[in-house]
Amino acid sequence: MVATGGSAAAAAFLAACGSDDDGGGGGTGGTGGSGAQSSGLVTEARDTTSSAKPGGTMITTNPADPPHFDPHLLTLPAAMATTLIYNKLLGVKPGVNQITDGTIEGDMAESWEFSPDKLTLTMKIRKDAGTPPNQAPLNGRKLDATDVAYSWDRWAATGTNRQDLVNSVNPAAPVMSFTATDANTIQVKLKEPISSILSGFSSQLQGQYFVVPKEADTIDLKKNPMGAGAYFLSEYIPSSKLTYTRNPNSYDKNSYPEKIETPIITENAQVIAQLVSGGIYAHYTPVPPDSVVQIKKDQPKINLYQTDINNVGISVFFGFKAGSGAPFKDERLRQAFSMSIDRDLYLDTWANISKFKADGLEVETKWNTAARPQDYSGWYLDPQSKDFGENAKFYEYNIAEAKKLMAAAGFANGVSMDSHEAAGTNYGLNYASQIEVVNGMAAEAGFKFTRQQYQAPAPWNADYRDSRGYFDGIAYRLTPVPAEPGEGLFALYNKDGSLNYGFDAEGKGLSSKEGPFIGDPTADDLTKKMRSEFDNAKRIQLAHDLQKYNGRKQYFHHALGSATGFNVGWPAVQNFQVFNGLQWGYLLKRYWLDTTKAPFA
Repeated sequence: MVATGGSAAAAAFLAACGSDDDGGGGGTGGTGGSGAQSSGLVTEARDTTSSAKPGGTMITTNPADPPHFDPHLLTLPAAMATTLIYNKLLGVKPGVNQITDGTIEGDMAESWEFSPDKLTLTMKIRKDAGTPPNQAPLNGRKLDATDVAYSWDRWAATGTNRQDLVNSVNPAAPVMSFTATDANTIQVKLKEPISSILSGFSSQLQGQYFVVPKEADTIDLKKNPMGAGAYFLSEYIPSSKLTYTRNPNSYDKNSYPEKIETPIITENAQVIAQLVSGGIYAHYTPVPPDSVVQIKKDQPKINLYQTDINNVGISVFFGFKAGSGAPFKDERLRQAFSMSIDRDLYLDTWANISKFKADGLEVETKWNTAARPQDYSGWYLDPQSKDFGENAKFYEYNIAEAKKLMAAAGFANGVSMDSHEAAGTNYGLNYASQIEVVNGMAAEAGFKFTRQQYQAPAPWNADYRDSRGYFDGIAYRLTPVPAEPGEGLFALYNKDGSLNYGFDAEGKGLSSKEGPFIGDPTADDLTKKMRSEFDNAKRIQLAHDLQKYNGRKQYFHHALGSATGFNVGWPAVQNFQVFNGLQWGYLLKRYWLDTTKAPFA
């Protein structure tokens, strides 16, 4: 694919893709659009919670062995374990057959209030968050505010994304102190009023703040996860499966499966075979788009659902290290790279759009900007609309203009560099193939990449994922960001954000892995204002301004586009594709098994 050029390669790949080949993309929730349902293949996603019956074993998959189970340290293969085993202080209320509006609801915190100046947040901690029985050394102990405060201190000392909230780590972060004033009360002191602080305590991303027991240092959570969440890890057989059993002492009585079993399946072909046979009831993420309709045809008893719009594929980030090995410091090369990518063809390839249409299934697509179309209502600004402005041109596929930009930057004959990626399936089963297609497209404009793979977590995490741009060339990952759009944009585009990649507005380059990180003053100002502004309309306007600005700077690609899609699940899996805004572990808790339906009956 790389050798034959970008668009030709992707087009050839698309033509070659049969219904059994690998794909990617899709979402977690579903609205069951009427256009898709007109084909007669699609089942409407229905909220059946009022009829839910607890019990049974929900069988899904995990794409890789978790490197560890510590919820304060980011690693995607353990995301399911984190969301099943541990609690947050707060949560985001999911949307039901629609995108969530971001309403905050309690988890460990039952209630909360701000002082009049909004500089003190007081939270009352529930008294019924019990750990599993017969699991030493906790043996059913109920967690309280002292565990909540201990968890904060632990995360503040070691957590992957602690700089987003912890002022002692990052002077720009909002939380000055976090204290248990008694067994059921937490008091948070803030540096300044922060409009998104409640969302900051509700992020479901691993590496963010989760509540763990104060015995965590002696338990070793990396090997023995223990919390007061709805489930506990009852069995783990490396390279085989993980099994979670419902915690009878959890306050959460709306978690329905008695057990959740997740065999580790690293190949799409095996996932598909298991789905068709009924060996698994639904997949960890939506199944490959170019396989989903064929699964329905091969197994008519299985249900096909439409998913909400969501990211398709990988994130792209650039090295900003000083020296000649990181030419993407020049924004003209970043613009040229963006213009070398045929986003429509990429989405067609990986979201299977043409083939869906041939089956009478309609798909909605969007090009991602600094924001995403699945963000809360109003935040995303479409670069294909007249409102985006002149910088929209840098998202358009235009090889001739890309080559002109490269020539202006001194690379008329192209430029060679390394392309970095994590080895294995930590980022999903299609990660490596999607990198190959993107690199192939960029080659048409003159980018010549030598692919390098690294083991995760070490050395990949420290040298690339968490290096804040201190590397040469280009790199690819999946980038989980906070769900609250303002917090997500701050994490990515503010130099003090936990996911910032060391952006350098002047192109001088980073001279040290320890910083200082130069950042971009305009992006820093816009994201800081988003945090302190309480008027939602004004926050949205700031987000639009940032999207227009990044249209020119092209600092980062949080996937190249988004699309609605389709997923399959057996009829027994009730509430499937209903809830939006929850990560997979949270979703699994809300499914329930109707054993009067296939594959049981």
